[in-house]
Amino acid sequence: MELVEWPDAELFAVDYLTEVLEGVWSCNRLPPAEEFDVRLPIVDVTRGPGTRTGWTWSDGYLRDEPSLDLDVWAADPEQGARTASRLIAALTAIEGYRAHGAVAGRVKNLAGPSPRPDVSQNITRLGVTATVPLRLT
Repeated sequence: MELVEWPDAELFAVDYLTEVLEGVWSCNRLPPAEEFDVRLPIVDVTRGPGTRTGWTWSDGYLRDEPSLDLDVWAADPEQGARTASRLIAALTAIEGYRAHGAVAGRVKNLAGPSPRPDVSQNITRLGVTATVPLRLT
């Protein structure tokens, strides 16, 4: 039996966002506190639940549909709004992007941006959630 390994959806998204969002620090782990403010704006990607679907009997064509939770961290509300707007534009254009042995399909279930509470009064935090279908190449 051949095992099928799927690429890490977080790393897939971080690589894509790093390419298309100039001036935005894209990551799947926030930078250390001493670097945080100089890295703003930041998009932090976390994989949520999703389904993997088998489409055919003959070739095992499969699709992974991870839900990605994206936190936008910014120095002020204006920077947060601009970054979230650019993030949404990037997500809607991800179809066809190839990396890590997978290709992205059209984004589904795009939600946000919406405010997310943060302990710091000096940071703006917004959230975007999207389902990004991936299939193996």
